Amino acid sequence: MLLNEGERAARLRLDLPHFAEHCLKLRPKTGSLAPFVFNPAQLALHRRIEEQKAKIGRVRAIILKARQLGISTYVSARFFHRCLFEPGLRTFILGHERRASTNLFEMVKRFYEHLPEDVRPATGTFNAETLLFNNDSGYIVSVATLDGAGRSATAQLLHASEAAFWPDLEAQIASLFQIVPDVDGSEAIIESTANGYNDFHKLWRLAETGASEWLPIFLPWSLDPEYRKKPDEDFTITVEEVELKKLVRT
Repeated sequence: MLLNEGERAARLRLDLPHFAEHCLKLRPKTGSLAPFVFNPAQLALHRRIEEQKAKIGRVRAIILKARQLGISTYVSARFFHRCLFEPGLRTFILGHERRASTNLFEMVKRFYEHLPEDVRPATGTFNAETLLFNNDSGYIVSVATLDGAGRSATAQLLHASEAAFWPDLEAQIASLFQIVPDVDGSEAIIESTANGYNDFHKLWRLAETGASEWLPIFLPWSLDPEYRKKPDEDFTITVEEVELKKLVRT
C-alpha cells in the first residue's frame, strides 16, 4: 500500500524496524552498503525492550548476547532514531576500549551520511568526536576506564557496550549510571558477550533474580540463521544431540 507524505513521515517516526529498513545503511560482512533489515535477534530484542518501555515508561535493560548478532547495531539505530526525531536528547556511548567506542560512533555517522535527503536534518556540530543535530540532540562518546568516564555528563540515552570487559565495572556503575535521569523516556542499555565470572556476571544474576531494576535479556547464538547449516545426506543425529536440540528450542 502506498503511503502519502504525512503517513510516510508518521511511520518513519513511530516504527523503528520500518525506519531502519528504509532509511539506514549498514556495511555488511561482504559487499557494499545495504539497507538495515532487522534479523531475528534484533527483532526479539526490539520486542522485549518495547514491552518494558510500555510497562514502566523507560528502558533499563542488560543484554547477554552471542557474538555477531548485531545487538550493538540495533542499540545504535534505536538511539539514532530517537535523537533524529526528538529534540534535546543526548546519547552517551561508552565502549570497553577506544576502538570499540570509535566504531560505534562511526556507525552512527554512517547512518547520518546515508539518510534520505527528506529525512536528514542539518547539523550544528559534526566532526570526529561530536554529532549534534539542529534539534539540540546529539552524542557524547567515551571509554570505560579505571578513572571512570562521563561522571559529569547528563544523557537521556546510555549505550554501555561490552560491559563484561570494563575495568572495575562494579565501581563505575553507581556513579556512571546516575548520568541517566530516572524519568519516563530515558533509556539505559548494557550489552555484552560473556567474559567469565566477574562484575557483569554479578549484575546479570541480580537482574535474573529480580533484585534490580534491570531487565535481563539473553540472546543465544541459535537466533542467528547464519549459525545453521544443512547436514550431509548421511548425517545421523545422536541421542545427546537430540537433547541439545530440545534445549535450543526452549
